[in-house]
Amino acid sequence: MIYGVSDGFALTPFVDPELQASRAQVAQLEARVSARETELETCSRDLLALQTRYLDEVGALYARLSEVEDQVAEIEIRLGLRQPVVIDDDEERRDEGNDEERSDEGDATLSACASRPDASGDLKRIFRDIAKAIHPDRAVDGAARYRRHSLMAEANRAYAERDEDRLRLILRAWERSPDSIPDSDPDADRRRLQRRTTELDERLIAIEAEFAELRRSAIWRLKGKIDTARAQGWDLFAEMVMQVKREIARAQARLASLRAR
Repeated sequence: MIYGVSDGFALTPFVDPELQASRAQVAQLEARVSARETELETCSRDLLALQTRYLDEVGALYARLSEVEDQVAEIEIRLGLRQPVVIDDDEERRDEGNDEERSDEGDATLSACASRPDASGDLKRIFRDIAKAIHPDRAVDGAARYRRHSLMAEANRAYAERDEDRLRLILRAWERSPDSIPDSDPDADRRRLQRRTTELDERLIAIEAEFAELRRSAIWRLKGKIDTARAQGWDLFAEMVMQVKREIARAQARLASLRAR
């Protein structure tokens, strides 16, 4: 701690204005990241709820429509009103061959998992380095202890799965993190703040990439249309349900007509 003379008698701690500004910048970034993470979580939850509702309500109706249309097609083929679908023998054999290959690949994967090799010397060494560096008991506060616990849990999973590449990534991420700087470093606070700033900037970039991925999804576009329709005073989702029900009714009427013949 550095002290400065206040009034000729008392000594007061010296506050580095540059360090204070860096702390304020980090606090603002942390608040921004937290807000964007909350927005991303809310958006993802809303999209998942809409997707589940769509599959439960509209998807179930489309499944029923498909059943009725299959029955219509079967009767129309029998009455000579529709040509049967001819499956090429070569294509069928190729499909069967692909199914067998996929089955073999699955068996090979299961076999590989069942007979997991012993940990290599490098794997053990990297895991020991991580355990020594990240051990939660070396944390300076509760937040740092939580981060160390999370990384150590991930390292344990990677070690159990014999994933050396993931262990190397965990070690590299730790070496770049603010918590890896020892307190004995005379410039420790400044370096921690610089690393924390970089960490938060990277997290913001990752969050925006996740938002961009969501915006490219079909369920995002559907939600946008539903929200726009609601703003205009009508329920697009209910209209979609009614449309499929009308198609089912037409297909059922066609089926009844064919059965009558």
